[in-house]
Amino acid sequence: MTATRALRLTAQTLVAVGMVALWAAELVGAGAVILVIAIIVVGGWWHERARPAPVVDRVLTVAVAAFALFDVLYLAERVFDGLVRLLILLVLLRFLTARRPRDIRDAGLLTFFMLVASAAVSLGVGFSFVLVAFLVAGTGLLVLAHEVTEAERASPTTGGLGVGRGVVALSLGGAAATLVVTLALFFVIPRIGESTLALGSPTRRQVVGFSDRVELGMIGELELDATVAMRVRVDEESLAADVINGLRWRGVALDHFDGRAWTAGRRRRVPVGRGPSGALEIGGTPSPGRTVSQEFFLEPIGTDALFAAPRAVRLTLRGGFAVVDDMGAISVPVPVARLQYTVESVVAGKFPERLGAVVLRRHLQLPPLGPRIPALAREVTAGTRGPTAAAIALTSYLQRQYRYTLDLRRTTDLEPLEEFLFVRRSGNCEYFASALAVMLRSLGIPARVVTGFQLGEWNPYGEYFLVRMADAHAWVEAFIEGAGWITLDPSPRGSGAARSSWSGASLYLDALRLRWHRYIVSWSRQDQMRAAASLRQAAVGWTPWRRPGRDWEVRWALPLAAVVAGGSAWLLWRSRVPRVAVRSAPVPEFYRRALRVLARRGLRPRQDETAREFAGRVGATAPTDAVGFARVTAAYEAVRFGATTLGLDERAAVDACVGALVRRRRRLSTA
Repeated sequence: MTATRALRLTAQTLVAVGMVALWAAELVGAGAVILVIAIIVVGGWWHERARPAPVVDRVLTVAVAAFALFDVLYLAERVFDGLVRLLILLVLLRFLTARRPRDIRDAGLLTFFMLVASAAVSLGVGFSFVLVAFLVAGTGLLVLAHEVTEAERASPTTGGLGVGRGVVALSLGGAAATLVVTLALFFVIPRIGESTLALGSPTRRQVVGFSDRVELGMIGELELDATVAMRVRVDEESLAADVINGLRWRGVALDHFDGRAWTAGRRRRVPVGRGPSGALEIGGTPSPGRTVSQEFFLEPIGTDALFAAPRAVRLTLRGGFAVVDDMGAISVPVPVARLQYTVESVVAGKFPERLGAVVLRRHLQLPPLGPRIPALAREVTAGTRGPTAAAIALTSYLQRQYRYTLDLRRTTDLEPLEEFLFVRRSGNCEYFASALAVMLRSLGIPARVVTGFQLGEWNPYGEYFLVRMADAHAWVEAFIEGAGWITLDPSPRGSGAARSSWSGASLYLDALRLRWHRYIVSWSRQDQMRAAASLRQAAVGWTPWRRPGRDWEVRWALPLAAVVAGGSAWLLWRSRVPRVAVRSAPVPEFYRRALRVLARRGLRPRQDETAREFAGRVGATAPTDAVGFARVTAAYEAVRFGATTLGLDERAAVDACVGALVRRRRRLSTA
C-alpha cells in the first residue's frame, strides 16, 4: 500500500472513530454513522478518480454554509446540536475536496472536535476506548502526512512511496508515548468539575417519584426500569458488623395528603453550614448509635434530592453546598450531571425531639375519609399499649394481609385507599405507605411518607451497592415521643439486597464504569493533593538501607543512583546512535525537471537506488543521454549535498543538458 493511500485510509478511520464517539454520546444516530462512513469511502474514491473542477468545491462549500445557517436558526432544537452537524459537514467537505495530502490530514484532525463535543455530553467508560483508538489513528495520520510531504518535497516521482514496518512501529510507539504523557499530565493539570463541561443528554427524561408531589402509583412506573440510579459504597466496619440490613436510601419526605397524592407542605429550607473539618453539618445530636459512612455516586436521574441512610448528620459535597428542610430532606439548589458525595448517618440511634403545634398539625392532617379506614385502624390496634406497639401492629397487619403488585388498575369508584384496603387488597409500595400513614394519623400518631430507594444489589467486584430505578421505594416515618422519628415499612416487597438480576460480566463492567468515573471523570484537585501527599509520605518513609548513625546514606543514595543511571544511559545512547547529518538543501529545480522528463520515458529512480546508481542505469538504457544526465547528476550532488552554488557558466551548461533531454523525448514521442 502506498503512503498516500494509507494516509487517506487513516483519515477515514479517524472520521469513523469520531462518529462512533458522537453516537455513544447520543448526539447522532446509528444511521448517521453509517451514512457518513459511506460518504467518505465512496466520495473519496470518486474524488480521487474524477478530479472535479475547483468550481465543484466552491459549490459544496456554499451549500454547507447555507444549510448550517438554516439548521442553527430553524431546525436544531439546541444550538449545540446544530454545531455538531456543522462539524460533521465540515469534515466531509474537507475530505471530499482534498487535493493534497495536507488536505487529507486536516480532514482527519478536524475529528478531534467530535471527541470534544461527545465529551461535553457524556464521559462514559466507552469514551476511554474511543480516545485510545483516536490517539493511535491520529499519531499514524501525522506520521504518514509528514512522510508523504517530505517525500514529495524531495522528489516528485515518489508518489508511490510504500509503507513499511518502520512507519507502523513509529506510529504505535508515538501513540504509546502520547498515552503515557497524557496520563501523566492528567494527574498534574488543574481540575475542573464535570458539570463545567457536561451539557446533559438530550434524551434523558425527567424521573417521577422524587419531587414535591407524588401521586399514588407514580413510583410503580419506575419499578420496571433497570437504569442505574446510583452506586453506594459503605465503610468496611459497617459491612462487617452487618448493621446495614434493611437500610434504605432516604430522599424526599412528604407530609400533606389530599386522598390521591402526597405533597410537601410549607417547609422551611436552610443552607447546611460547614463545620471545622469542612464538612456540611446537617445537625442533630443523637444518642449513642452506629455511625455508617456512605459514598454516593449519583447518576443524573432528574431530581435535586440527595439520598442517604437515615439519619444523616454530616455531608461532604465536592465543590458546592446543600440545603436541608425541616423534615430532614437534603437537596442541592442546582443539580448537575453527576454527583459524588459522602454522608455519615447514625443508624439505630435515638433523636429525641419535641414537635411544635404547627409541625404536629402538619403531620396529623387528613383528607375527608370514610369511616371504614379509622375503624380498621382501631380494630387492628385494639389491645396494644402505646403508639410504638400500635405502629408495629399496623405495619405487621399490612405486610401479612395484603399482596404486593404492580397491576394498579382501578376497578371501582371508591377513593384509592378505600379500594386498596377493602376491595383490591393489593398494590405497590405507595399504597402500603399511604395506608399506614393515614391509619397512624387517624390514631393521633404523627406520620409522613418518605420516598427513596431500597438497599440495592451488592456488586462483589467493586464492593458497592448497585441501585437501579427499579429499587425506587416508599415507606413511612412515625413520630414516637422519646424516640423521635422511626422508620416503618409496611410493604411486603422486601429489601431486595440479596437479589441478583445481573450476570457476573455485567457486574464487572459496572464496576469498571465506577472506577472510570471515580478516578478519571471525577478526579479532583483534592484527589491530586491526597495522591501527592501519599507519594511524599511513601518516599519519606521508604528507607530500605537505614542503619543507626548512617541516615546520610539513605538521604543521598537514591538521588545519586538516579543521576548515575541517567548519565550512564545518556553516554550509552550517544555512543550507539550516530550523529544526525546536517539537513541537506532542497532538490534543485533543474534535477526535478530532468527526473520528470525521464519519468515520461519510463525511467524512475527506485527507493533503494542512489542518484549515481540511477545515472548509471540511465546511461545503460539510453547511451545518448549518459553524458548529459551524468553532468546533471554531478551538479545535483554538488548543490544539495555539497552546499555549493552553480556559477553562470556551469548553470547554463546544466540547463543545456536538461534541454537536450527534453528535445530527445519529443523526438522519440513523435517518431
